[in-house]
Amino acid sequence: MAENENPASAAAKIGESVAAQLANAANVYGGAFAGSFKALQEYQTKLLHFVQENTSANVQLTQKILQPRSPSDFVEFLSTHLRERATAIADQAKELATLGQEAAKKAAESFTPPKS
Repeated sequence: MAENENPASAAAKIGESVAAQLANAANVYGGAFAGSFKALQEYQTKLLHFVQENTSANVQLTQKILQPRSPSDFVEFLSTHLRERATAIADQAKELATLGQEAAKKAAESFTPPKS
């Protein structure tokens, strides 16, 4: 940064330089990373879906717990909810693991030089 150059201007120049380098890399590598980015996006989308699903289930639990019930109803509802959530979370973990493996495989493939 030049002595008389303000920090905002210097940061803008650095940002432009980084953007140009990224654009150049995108041109050089073409669509090599497209598959891994798509897989990562799918993973993130699924993860957000699961967060929403689990949050909704927890809100429902809270609403039902706040309703007056007998102690036996409370215990039955809570144990049913916990059993269902444990199964759902296990299924979610398996699905995320599969998506993670696919993303890792696509990322590794993008680093493999094309066969001539």
